[in-house]
Amino acid sequence: MDITLILSVLILLVAPLLARLIVRAPRLKVGFDSFVVITVLGLITLTLLPEALAHGGVLALLVAVAGFIMPWAAEKLFHKTEEMTHRILLVIASFALVIHAASDGAILAFASDDIDGYFLAAGILLHRFGVAISVWWLLRSVLSSAGGYVVLASLGVMTLIGYFLAAFAGDWYNIPLAGYWQAFAAGSLLHVVMHPLGNEYHGQEGEDKVSDTLLPQRLGTAFGILFIIALIAAHYLHHTPVSTHEYHDHSNSQHTIDMMVESGLLVGPILILMLLISAVIARSRGSSWRSALTGLEKAAPWSVFAWLGVSGFMILWPDVLPVVEKGYVIFLIWLATVTIITVSMGARAFFKPLLPKWLVHQHSHSH
Repeated sequence: MDITLILSVLILLVAPLLARLIVRAPRLKVGFDSFVVITVLGLITLTLLPEALAHGGVLALLVAVAGFIMPWAAEKLFHKTEEMTHRILLVIASFALVIHAASDGAILAFASDDIDGYFLAAGILLHRFGVAISVWWLLRSVLSSAGGYVVLASLGVMTLIGYFLAAFAGDWYNIPLAGYWQAFAAGSLLHVVMHPLGNEYHGQEGEDKVSDTLLPQRLGTAFGILFIIALIAAHYLHHTPVSTHEYHDHSNSQHTIDMMVESGLLVGPILILMLLISAVIARSRGSSWRSALTGLEKAAPWSVFAWLGVSGFMILWPDVLPVVEKGYVIFLIWLATVTIITVSMGARAFFKPLLPKWLVHQHSHSH
């Protein structure tokens, strides 16, 4: 049996072990929460949502939005049922990730015979690490530890099934229904991860409590970003011929990253302009240069949203927008600026402006 297959299953044990290590360390828990936020967002933007759009088209995007908004709608309509709604959504999302695990196993089977298989295997292992931590961290708070163990075990079993039945793994995955399922999972996971971890730094303790946990938030965010960079590098730094295997994970991930880079080159100057205009306006209304920094912090998440929006458009309609081959310096400057701001603020504080006030949670999932 391939050693990478064994590792891909053993990695699933990492999440419960980490949870036990940090259960009595509130600050470490806060940092780990920031890491999970970045990891889940990476899982959604690099894997679930692009695959959903590729298989389900525009309708899949609408399904993802429905998965994101449904818990709030249920809470307004039925009152005090959000926790139950979350449980249902997470079960559905978990099944989507379990099915996804079969394709991971299939890719590992073909990677063992591929000349560039080590790069494929590295990408899959990193991906599994992020999935294991995210699933456990989100599920354990809603479905209990038993539910988390069941899902992790299911991930391992489906990986083995996909590995040994690799010849059939790609056929069922290309049906539109799988795309809609992935889309709903993406929206559901995005909704759940927007919940604060607990009261350690989201309660009514005031700014002092937030400042006490700022360093672990920054560290968790930084490690999350490094994790995503490593995942991208494993997929992107070495181009494996797509004709060798047509399975979704590597080819679609590489295609997604290509599209994101192309969209960044296209709109990079606009993204920089967004940041500069926001900083200038904030400085003109304020009394110090700190005001300009505040303007940058408010505009940065919206610039990320704009970039991802253009990337999604290019995935759906790849021939509509022009392809730009220059502008890497501008794009990298914007990317570095946004990364620095994200780490400085912490993941949750950075993305919070993207949520309308009526969608912002005032409660948390307790771990």
